Amino acid sequence: MWQSFERRCHHHCRRMLSRQSGIRHWPSPNSEVRYAAQTGCIFWLFMKGEFQLAKEGANQTSGASSIEKGLGVLERAWDAQWALRLICVVLFFDMAMMLHARRGLWQWSVEDKALLSNVGWIALTLVAFSFLAAIVTPALLLLLRQVSFIVLERLPAFLTVSDDRTNQRPLGYVPARALRDLALHEKDDFLLRMYEAHERDKKAGRQSRERAGELTAAALLAALADWLLAHWIPGSVGLIGAIIEALAGWASVATAAILLCAGVILKWTWFSADAPDLIYYPPLDRELRDKERKDGGML
Repeated sequence: MWQSFERRCHHHCRRMLSRQSGIRHWPSPNSEVRYAAQTGCIFWLFMKGEFQLAKEGANQTSGASSIEKGLGVLERAWDAQWALRLICVVLFFDMAMMLHARRGLWQWSVEDKALLSNVGWIALTLVAFSFLAAIVTPALLLLLRQVSFIVLERLPAFLTVSDDRTNQRPLGYVPARALRDLALHEKDDFLLRMYEAHERDKKAGRQSRERAGELTAAALLAALADWLLAHWIPGSVGLIGAIIEALAGWASVATAAILLCAGVILKWTWFSADAPDLIYYPPLDRELRDKERKDGGML
């Protein structure tokens, strides 16, 4: 691209010099440079040097951009939801390879590069993954969640952790519904915006928590499916099987630790009670507490 653009601009500059000097054929390139310097054709001299600087800058920029992209990927790897999505995608591609080539990513060879140029197989893989992510996985997670609720309800009371929250609210905090009623009664835009911002934050937090639980369960299901598929297809080695084989005697300990961590995450995201819906607004809190004391005194 640079060479083509440089040739066009250089040709244009030479035509400018030829019309100015009346010389159609220059004896040597140095004669062009000397004439341009003597006649003050700064544009021609600038373009001659600018192209070289631009090409050197482009090479440096491409190297810097590669480093920045690599650092960006490492930074995003600390994002739990992004990492869980990556695990699901890689495991699904591993299963797709085992179904098509009878070997997984762990057994990747030079001949498998032809799969990346197989447009039909790539399109089929993308469609299958989209179908699973949009329809099958949400249905499985919903079923798993309902079954988990039923199992927890049937467990003895001492095996479940109760979440008894006191009705006492912290000083300065008021129920969100009370603040909304006050904003509508007083027609106060400031209070109404405060309530709407609180509702947006609460909704965003709930969605983030739900998504974390769904991705954790999806990653566990993908790992289980990859392990089972590798055992079902003779001669294939899945990524999960390769990791278990590499851990050797520590595989059971690592599996138990991962399941324990996943259980804690699912308990927090799926089965924890919502926090009290409170907003910090001391003036209304004082009014409500005065009213509660008066009502208590009357009783």
